[in-house]
Amino acid sequence: MQNDHIDIGNMIKERRKSVEESIRPISNAELKTLQESLFTDPLHPWAEPFRLFAGENGGEIFYHATTSEHVQVVYCRAKEKGIWFRPGVGIGIIQPMALGILREIVDSQ
Repeated sequence: MQNDHIDIGNMIKERRKSVEESIRPISNAELKTLQESLFTDPLHPWAEPFRLFAGENGGEIFYHATTSEHVQVVYCRAKEKGIWFRPGVGIGIIQPMALGILREIVDSQ
């Protein structure tokens, strides 16, 4: 059996670089359009959590970026919350380590 070695440090560097290059503020209208394109089925298990995330932080600035693996992130700096997704593949809450990286990137702009 072959031992596959994953270089986590390099993977994080690549993701960070691609996020730094692509991150930008996203308007509420763009966020709504993104939400509608992700969840064409209102019964999708993540449709409501995404809607709540956007709604609870509606007065704040959101940032949108894409990693080198085509994973997209939506991040709210003021609330220190975010969601990652790869359309048709998966979605989830951004974890504390990645939130710290996003905070550094946004704060350095």
